[in-house]
Amino acid sequence: MESKTEVEVELEEIATAEDDKEKEEKPETKEEDIDEGNVYYTLTDPSENVYGVASSTRSYTVNKDAPLDIYRKLRQYRIISLVLFVICVLLLILVLALLIKMFRTQPCQLVDETRGSSAEQECSWKKCQEVYQQSFGGTQRLCIECAKGWLRFENTCYFLSQNRLTWQQSREECQRKGGDLAVITNERVQMYLNKKGNLNYWIGLNHAGTNEWTWINNTVLTVRYWKDDSSPGDCAILAANEPAERSWHPSQCALHLQYICQKM
Repeated sequence: MESKTEVEVELEEIATAEDDKEKEEKPETKEEDIDEGNVYYTLTDPSENVYGVASSTRSYTVNKDAPLDIYRKLRQYRIISLVLFVICVLLLILVLALLIKMFRTQPCQLVDETRGSSAEQECSWKKCQEVYQQSFGGTQRLCIECAKGWLRFENTCYFLSQNRLTWQQSREECQRKGGDLAVITNERVQMYLNKKGNLNYWIGLNHAGTNEWTWINNTVLTVRYWKDDSSPGDCAILAANEPAERSWHPSQCALHLQYICQKM
């Protein structure tokens, strides 16, 4: 049996051998590589540098379609803006056209003789001179503006009354207004007055003291729209509630009826 001393010697030898082996495996750190003032030193194992290599787990997503989407939206905004601009321009043109129509000179009423219906044309001084070759006092008659309550047709103003007077009183009232009882010399005027009225009206036609019907301005009676001219009476009325082709009737001049004034 080995003695206690021999055992201790063997243990010391084993411990010394193990220390030598560890020194061989672990490289010594040189003093010049250690800077007491620098807490950082050269790593012995590159795997210890956690900042040297980018982590493979990190990923960055870049949307390559983002610039294209922005361009598309910008293009849509431009198209919408252009459409709104065009709409605004059209509305402005429409408003200007309506304003011009409201404030321009009122249209002259002309007549389509082939159909017997009235048509409207722009009323201007030049147009009136071309269409209505009438003279007064040596000067060319121009378009006239009718007073309130009067109707204009072919450069003449007409007034259809609501009050009733005798034929003579009606004429005097028309003269007080600056005109006289209406004189109908063509089919256009007959159609117009017959259409505008709805009652029986005195007109400027009579044969008082004579056997012939004559107008108050001594115009020859060239067109006739009698329904029956054999009835008693010396003054003529226009029955607007009857067909225009035969709406004249003789009547007693003392009757109180509405009347039609004319002013040129």
